[in-house]
Amino acid sequence: MNKNKELLDYIYNERWCNFKNEITNNQVEDIILESKEFDNGKKLFILGKAVIKNNSPQYFIMPLTVEKIDGVKSIKYNGKEYYDALKSPTYWSSLMKEITLDKDFILPNGYKLFYQSWDGLDFIVKHIDDISQPLGAEQSNSTLIVGNNVFAFKQQRVIEFVELANPEVEMNYNLMKTKCKVVPKTYGHLSLINANGESAFVGIVQEFVPNNGDLWEVSKEKLLDLLDDTYVSNTDVIPLSKYKKLYELMHLVGKRTNDLLLCLSSFSGNKTLNTQSITLNYIKQYRQSLNDFMLVTRENIKSNINRISSDMALNIHEALQNWEKYVSKFLRANFASLNKRKNKGILMRVHGDFHLGQAIETKSGDIKFIDFAGEPNLSFKDRKEKRSYMYDIAGMYRSISGYLPVVVAKHFATNEKGEVNNEKLLWATAIIKPIIKNLSDAFLNEIDIDKEWFNLEVFRRNLYEINYEIAYRPQMLFIPIDNLKELLLNNK
Repeated sequence: MNKNKELLDYIYNERWCNFKNEITNNQVEDIILESKEFDNGKKLFILGKAVIKNNSPQYFIMPLTVEKIDGVKSIKYNGKEYYDALKSPTYWSSLMKEITLDKDFILPNGYKLFYQSWDGLDFIVKHIDDISQPLGAEQSNSTLIVGNNVFAFKQQRVIEFVELANPEVEMNYNLMKTKCKVVPKTYGHLSLINANGESAFVGIVQEFVPNNGDLWEVSKEKLLDLLDDTYVSNTDVIPLSKYKKLYELMHLVGKRTNDLLLCLSSFSGNKTLNTQSITLNYIKQYRQSLNDFMLVTRENIKSNINRISSDMALNIHEALQNWEKYVSKFLRANFASLNKRKNKGILMRVHGDFHLGQAIETKSGDIKFIDFAGEPNLSFKDRKEKRSYMYDIAGMYRSISGYLPVVVAKHFATNEKGEVNNEKLLWATAIIKPIIKNLSDAFLNEIDIDKEWFNLEVFRRNLYEINYEIAYRPQMLFIPIDNLKELLLNNK
């Protein structure tokens, strides 16, 4: 099937890709689909290749089924109507029977799909007839729950063929070897291998942890309930006693983050995973890469200023005007302190995309961490780089202090028609600010904070967020811009 609007719309709307920008900008020159039937022809396993103008091709997995599923959009392929197979209750069972029971699963172009067990096949075979269903949360829309909440199977949508081990597979495997208790147990993973011996991570099978949801949703709902109750009672100050459980939960996140850091720093026998001391040479290289990232970010802001609302553009213009004055001073101060220190910190493998959505609150009231693939916009090589552990801490801190209050306040002030009540928005923004400060401190107080590396990683995180929001959500750009200004002004 060649490129056509119907297929591109389906790929875009059903979230089968990470090249939405390229679709929007008409940079997708062709879509090549390779498919293999299974389950007696009822289902298709499709490997897609998007040919991108002036860029590397992008690969994605798109399983389809002929079974009609209510409320699920169809796509026509080779004259038949197909639906998202992940929504089929028999997807897990039929696929795993094909690739685990002494069968080869080979696509027409020679790509081979296989399952690699980490814990023996007995467990999988025992549950091979179990039905599956989507987890449902937006950020996990490719995750299936198998059986009666027995385990979870996460199907990758976007894949990358590399000689390197996939970071999520590598990290989960080594965390399992260390018997790390703050991550779900992993049973095995699916890979697709090409004729060149390169492999792509396709899916992972993990323990299902009964939970109340990820901490982003849990925190958001608790804060919204708090704002609703406070608004009705016409109160302008919310005492800590009103959100004590959420406050204690953030303390627990900090404690479990420490447990995770201990696991990550205990990898041994592998040079790509062992911890190492930070040297002056590393600091020099880090500073140069940060400067390069800073220049790219400034140019990205300038070249996209016309896409941004006038009010936001004025705010950004103010930030750009004071950029040299405050950024240079901020960087000089932190790097000077680092250079003077005898112990300059350690480098280690990190989670890489650490935020509230990657932490789940278990039914027993504990915390576990998921999704060790790293920042999705980085290459595998970059995701595997060792970093200061403040890289992860900065990510969680920004999730709590940067994005959570803005999303909660806006949600609170928006009615069913999507209209924002500015008076309610201003009230919610003001009243939630000290709460967020307390929640952020609750998390940070449980961590051994390396001040200079924390400052630098929060700054780097801000730059990353600016570039992300410009590319995908320009209406949210004010969040990292405001936080960048606050960071620099507080350290001026």
